[in-house]
Amino acid sequence: MDTNDVKIDKITADLEKKYTGDPDHDVGVIQAYCNTLPRCAESARLVAALGRYAAEKFPTAKAIQIAKVIDEAIQTLEKQFNGDADHDVELVQAYCKSLPQTEDNFKVVLALGQYAAAKYPNAKEIQRSREDFKRMSDEAGKLKQRVAAIQELVRDNKKDEAIAEIQAILNEHKLPTDSPNRLISFSHPFEECLFNEYYKGTKSLMRISNLPEMLNLQLGSLLADAEKYDDAKDAIQKTIDLNPVSAPAHIEMAHIALLEKDYDDAYNWLQKAYPLLFNPQMIAIYFAFLANVVENLDKNYPLAAAFAHLSLSYFDNPPAHDMLDRLAKEHGVDTNKPSDETIEKLAEEADLPVAACPQVCEIATRVGREIKAANPEISKLFLTIAYELTHDEALHKEIQ
Repeated sequence: MDTNDVKIDKITADLEKKYTGDPDHDVGVIQAYCNTLPRCAESARLVAALGRYAAEKFPTAKAIQIAKVIDEAIQTLEKQFNGDADHDVELVQAYCKSLPQTEDNFKVVLALGQYAAAKYPNAKEIQRSREDFKRMSDEAGKLKQRVAAIQELVRDNKKDEAIAEIQAILNEHKLPTDSPNRLISFSHPFEECLFNEYYKGTKSLMRISNLPEMLNLQLGSLLADAEKYDDAKDAIQKTIDLNPVSAPAHIEMAHIALLEKDYDDAYNWLQKAYPLLFNPQMIAIYFAFLANVVENLDKNYPLAAAFAHLSLSYFDNPPAHDMLDRLAKEHGVDTNKPSDETIEKLAEEADLPVAACPQVCEIATRVGREIKAANPEISKLFLTIAYELTHDEALHKEIQ
């Protein structure tokens, strides 16, 4: 196959072996290959040829549609150019400002900005943008140092100072309240998979930095330690508003409810957290908190002990050890670990789970396999999540 005198038959034949029939996946395979090429004139011609090939073969793929929008925008804008750098860059900026704020349009704006910067490097707005970028980079560096200092304050048990600094940062970097789109952030790549699975068809999303999400989560935890429970819940809810699949945020809400001795509310939050859990440490905390609920709400002390042991099977954590000590002292429960069969029987009678959510394992396995060709590193991450939750040897071999 020739595309402008560049032969790509052998390359496309190799790439097609990795296709699944999903246009977005298969375009991702092509993009992943292009990213492996060295930067040189020959590679540039090859990338251009593969781009034309992808556009012809996968016209419905999102990346191709976005590229088409970018090409059409450039063609439209160039008809209005007069050769004056400042004039032409202003046209590009006006076009970008006219676009609705969506995640796809963000990619369009970014590409048009790169196009304008390459075409008119000496335009006043381009130079100003470079200065703004440097200023923003400097500010980001300072912000990173402030966040690191907060962690030092927490480690030094200076929690009031940490709370004040987090609140200061959040006040200085307030999120827009007039955005037509829902602001969304994720703190782990797999959270995006969960969001896409549980919130299918969600429209008008705008991805933002996960810093407000994480700062509100830490603020809520610190406020809970200070027994300011209402303020703590407000902060955690802001995290959930930004990331509705944040397992740590849901678990922290359950923790606050336990501190308030509202066991019904704690159970409700644990139910919401269950289909979001993919980290063994979070699963361990989940079962430790569930043990607390079972102890206080159902007075089922053998099941509480079983859940404490189940928690420790995922991660060695103080809440589970404390639970076992308390059950032995206050209720005379035998705290030796029961058999798996006994744990399963006790949990089945209470209609409660004894393992990670099967749907989470299925999503991690399916998506990990789907993106293996296009993004092998993220694929390995997702398959590792599935393996750690199931200990399926077939997955272990696949990861290796």
